[in-house]
Amino acid sequence: MENNKKRSTVLSFALIIVIIATALISASCNNPVFIRNSFNATTFNSDIVIKRTDGQEPLNMPYSYSKALLDNRLLFEEEIIGLNISSVKYEFCDAGMNMYGNRDVFVNEDSREVKAVMDSVKYCKGITTLSGIISDKEDSKITVYEGYSANLLTESLRNYVIIPSTLSRHINKEIPDNEKVLFIVNPGTNGLAYFTIIGEYTTNNEKDTLYLSYEGFCNMVRGGQEDISEHVDCMEIDVNEQADLKNFSFFLSAYFADINAPDQYENRINRLNEPYPYLFVNSVNIKPISFTEDTNFKKNIITVSRIDKKENLLMSYLYSDALIKDYYEYSRYITDINISTGIKGVNWRDYLTPADYNEYGLSVEPFDEFGNQWSDYRNKSGKNCADYFYQQAVTSISEIKKMKSNCKITFYSNYTNRDLVVQRKEDYKEAAFMGEIMIAPPIKGYAIIPVTMYEAARNRRYTDHHIIEMAEISAAYLARSALRVGFKVIGYYEVSEEQKVEVPDRKAEEIMVEFYDHTGNLIKMPVVEKPEYISDGYDVIYLSYIGYNDRYEREQFRNEYIESITIETRSDADIAPLIRYLEQYFAPATDVKKYEKEKNVLGLDYEYCYTIKEKAD
Repeated sequence: MENNKKRSTVLSFALIIVIIATALISASCNNPVFIRNSFNATTFNSDIVIKRTDGQEPLNMPYSYSKALLDNRLLFEEEIIGLNISSVKYEFCDAGMNMYGNRDVFVNEDSREVKAVMDSVKYCKGITTLSGIISDKEDSKITVYEGYSANLLTESLRNYVIIPSTLSRHINKEIPDNEKVLFIVNPGTNGLAYFTIIGEYTTNNEKDTLYLSYEGFCNMVRGGQEDISEHVDCMEIDVNEQADLKNFSFFLSAYFADINAPDQYENRINRLNEPYPYLFVNSVNIKPISFTEDTNFKKNIITVSRIDKKENLLMSYLYSDALIKDYYEYSRYITDINISTGIKGVNWRDYLTPADYNEYGLSVEPFDEFGNQWSDYRNKSGKNCADYFYQQAVTSISEIKKMKSNCKITFYSNYTNRDLVVQRKEDYKEAAFMGEIMIAPPIKGYAIIPVTMYEAARNRRYTDHHIIEMAEISAAYLARSALRVGFKVIGYYEVSEEQKVEVPDRKAEEIMVEFYDHTGNLIKMPVVEKPEYISDGYDVIYLSYIGYNDRYEREQFRNEYIESITIETRSDADIAPLIRYLEQYFAPATDVKKYEKEKNVLGLDYEYCYTIKEKAD
């Protein structure tokens, strides 16, 4: 009886462990569990090694991650010494791929012996270095033929292959080297590529492998597909330790989490639209990039108000333009700046009749491919998604959290709150034209979108095409002179349950619609009008002030005022330089009389003053 009890206890304990492990693995699919202290960098052969965030093996990483690194290797040629990337092995029969020799490449191609050797080649694998062969065939001798180099394995314009020695014995020595070619066909994706033979490795195995230059092999496997899942088996990087690696580590942080700062990547979406399922481990003391902002300190809060004590600020955009333009002059003295324009826009659903509706002059909508995905999602999801979006300029997520109380904001890749103030140089793009037609707006700022809009593109690779367009509503939309501005999406917001309050439908009313027919006769027709709009809390797109302020080029928008300006600093910081800067525009609330007859740096009367609230929580 005692033994049975012990056996039962052991089985129960084992079952609990299995259930917990299963739950953890399942949870890691959507929100990966970051495994700490599970990698020993000193055991790696390279300076930087890519691993799975959940600590599992094998890597089985999508092709797009390796493509991102290969596409940018010239940008970081000073930092990168070598790349060791290899794909998983593909079995010819299972993958549907086939191998063919170029005409006359084999001696006695139809012989039983040659066919037997070709049949013995069961696998193919993409590699960027000979390490990809060594990891599989440790005892093999690898020979790169005269006139060729192992560096060709990183080529993207031409394709190369290293073959088993059993196959090389049957290569026709009489034909030119550039005709010693193998064709690989992938019927499943309509992929086709030819690979020039540049070397061989010794083997005695019955089942051998073709080692193909990585990029050519990937293009053949991918064919017309956007990506290849579970494709990369190994990704390692050797770097120049004498180089400044800060920019390179910043680049890596857009795709991979840093094992030395895993918490910073939780609740973030990487550039390939995934919640950081992979991380990099390094043995060269790369310092982690800091995304999070320290908020555990006392603050000084500086607010701007009217000297005449009127409640509404009614401030010209000239002030906010100046503060944004000079941001780098004072940014080191502050922790946050919040410039609010208030919500703009007019929803046609708020009006019972078209006659009552006065259209707002600017629209904000997802652009191009992103717009198509959003439209498709709205039509097919069955959810009550907004069909009109209000717009508001922000310089800080604190304004979004004020407007959407208790909302959660998820940033893309390595973007932070400060990016809402000034755009990164690499993200600015000129407008695209075809003759006098503007086919794409300039990208001048950033956007934070509703999570519903993000959901529309959740299953698509890459976030770079997530673009919001602010456009003037006019017949000249495509004209070169049109007011159109693009905003790169850098995050999304999720509202709390309290925000998801359903607004009941208004009572249906019968209205009389009047219009003229083609002969000029007045027609009166009764119509039952029943607006059916239920707010889901996701009805605002937040745009960075930079880019948004292009609207002030148009006279009709220049009377839209700035509603508030708030600046935060550390209470223990020396803010004397900041105060000197602010007093170019605003008088101190404690000494406004001194500025009564003065003009500020904008050539305007001192209408506004600043107040400092010290040591606020």
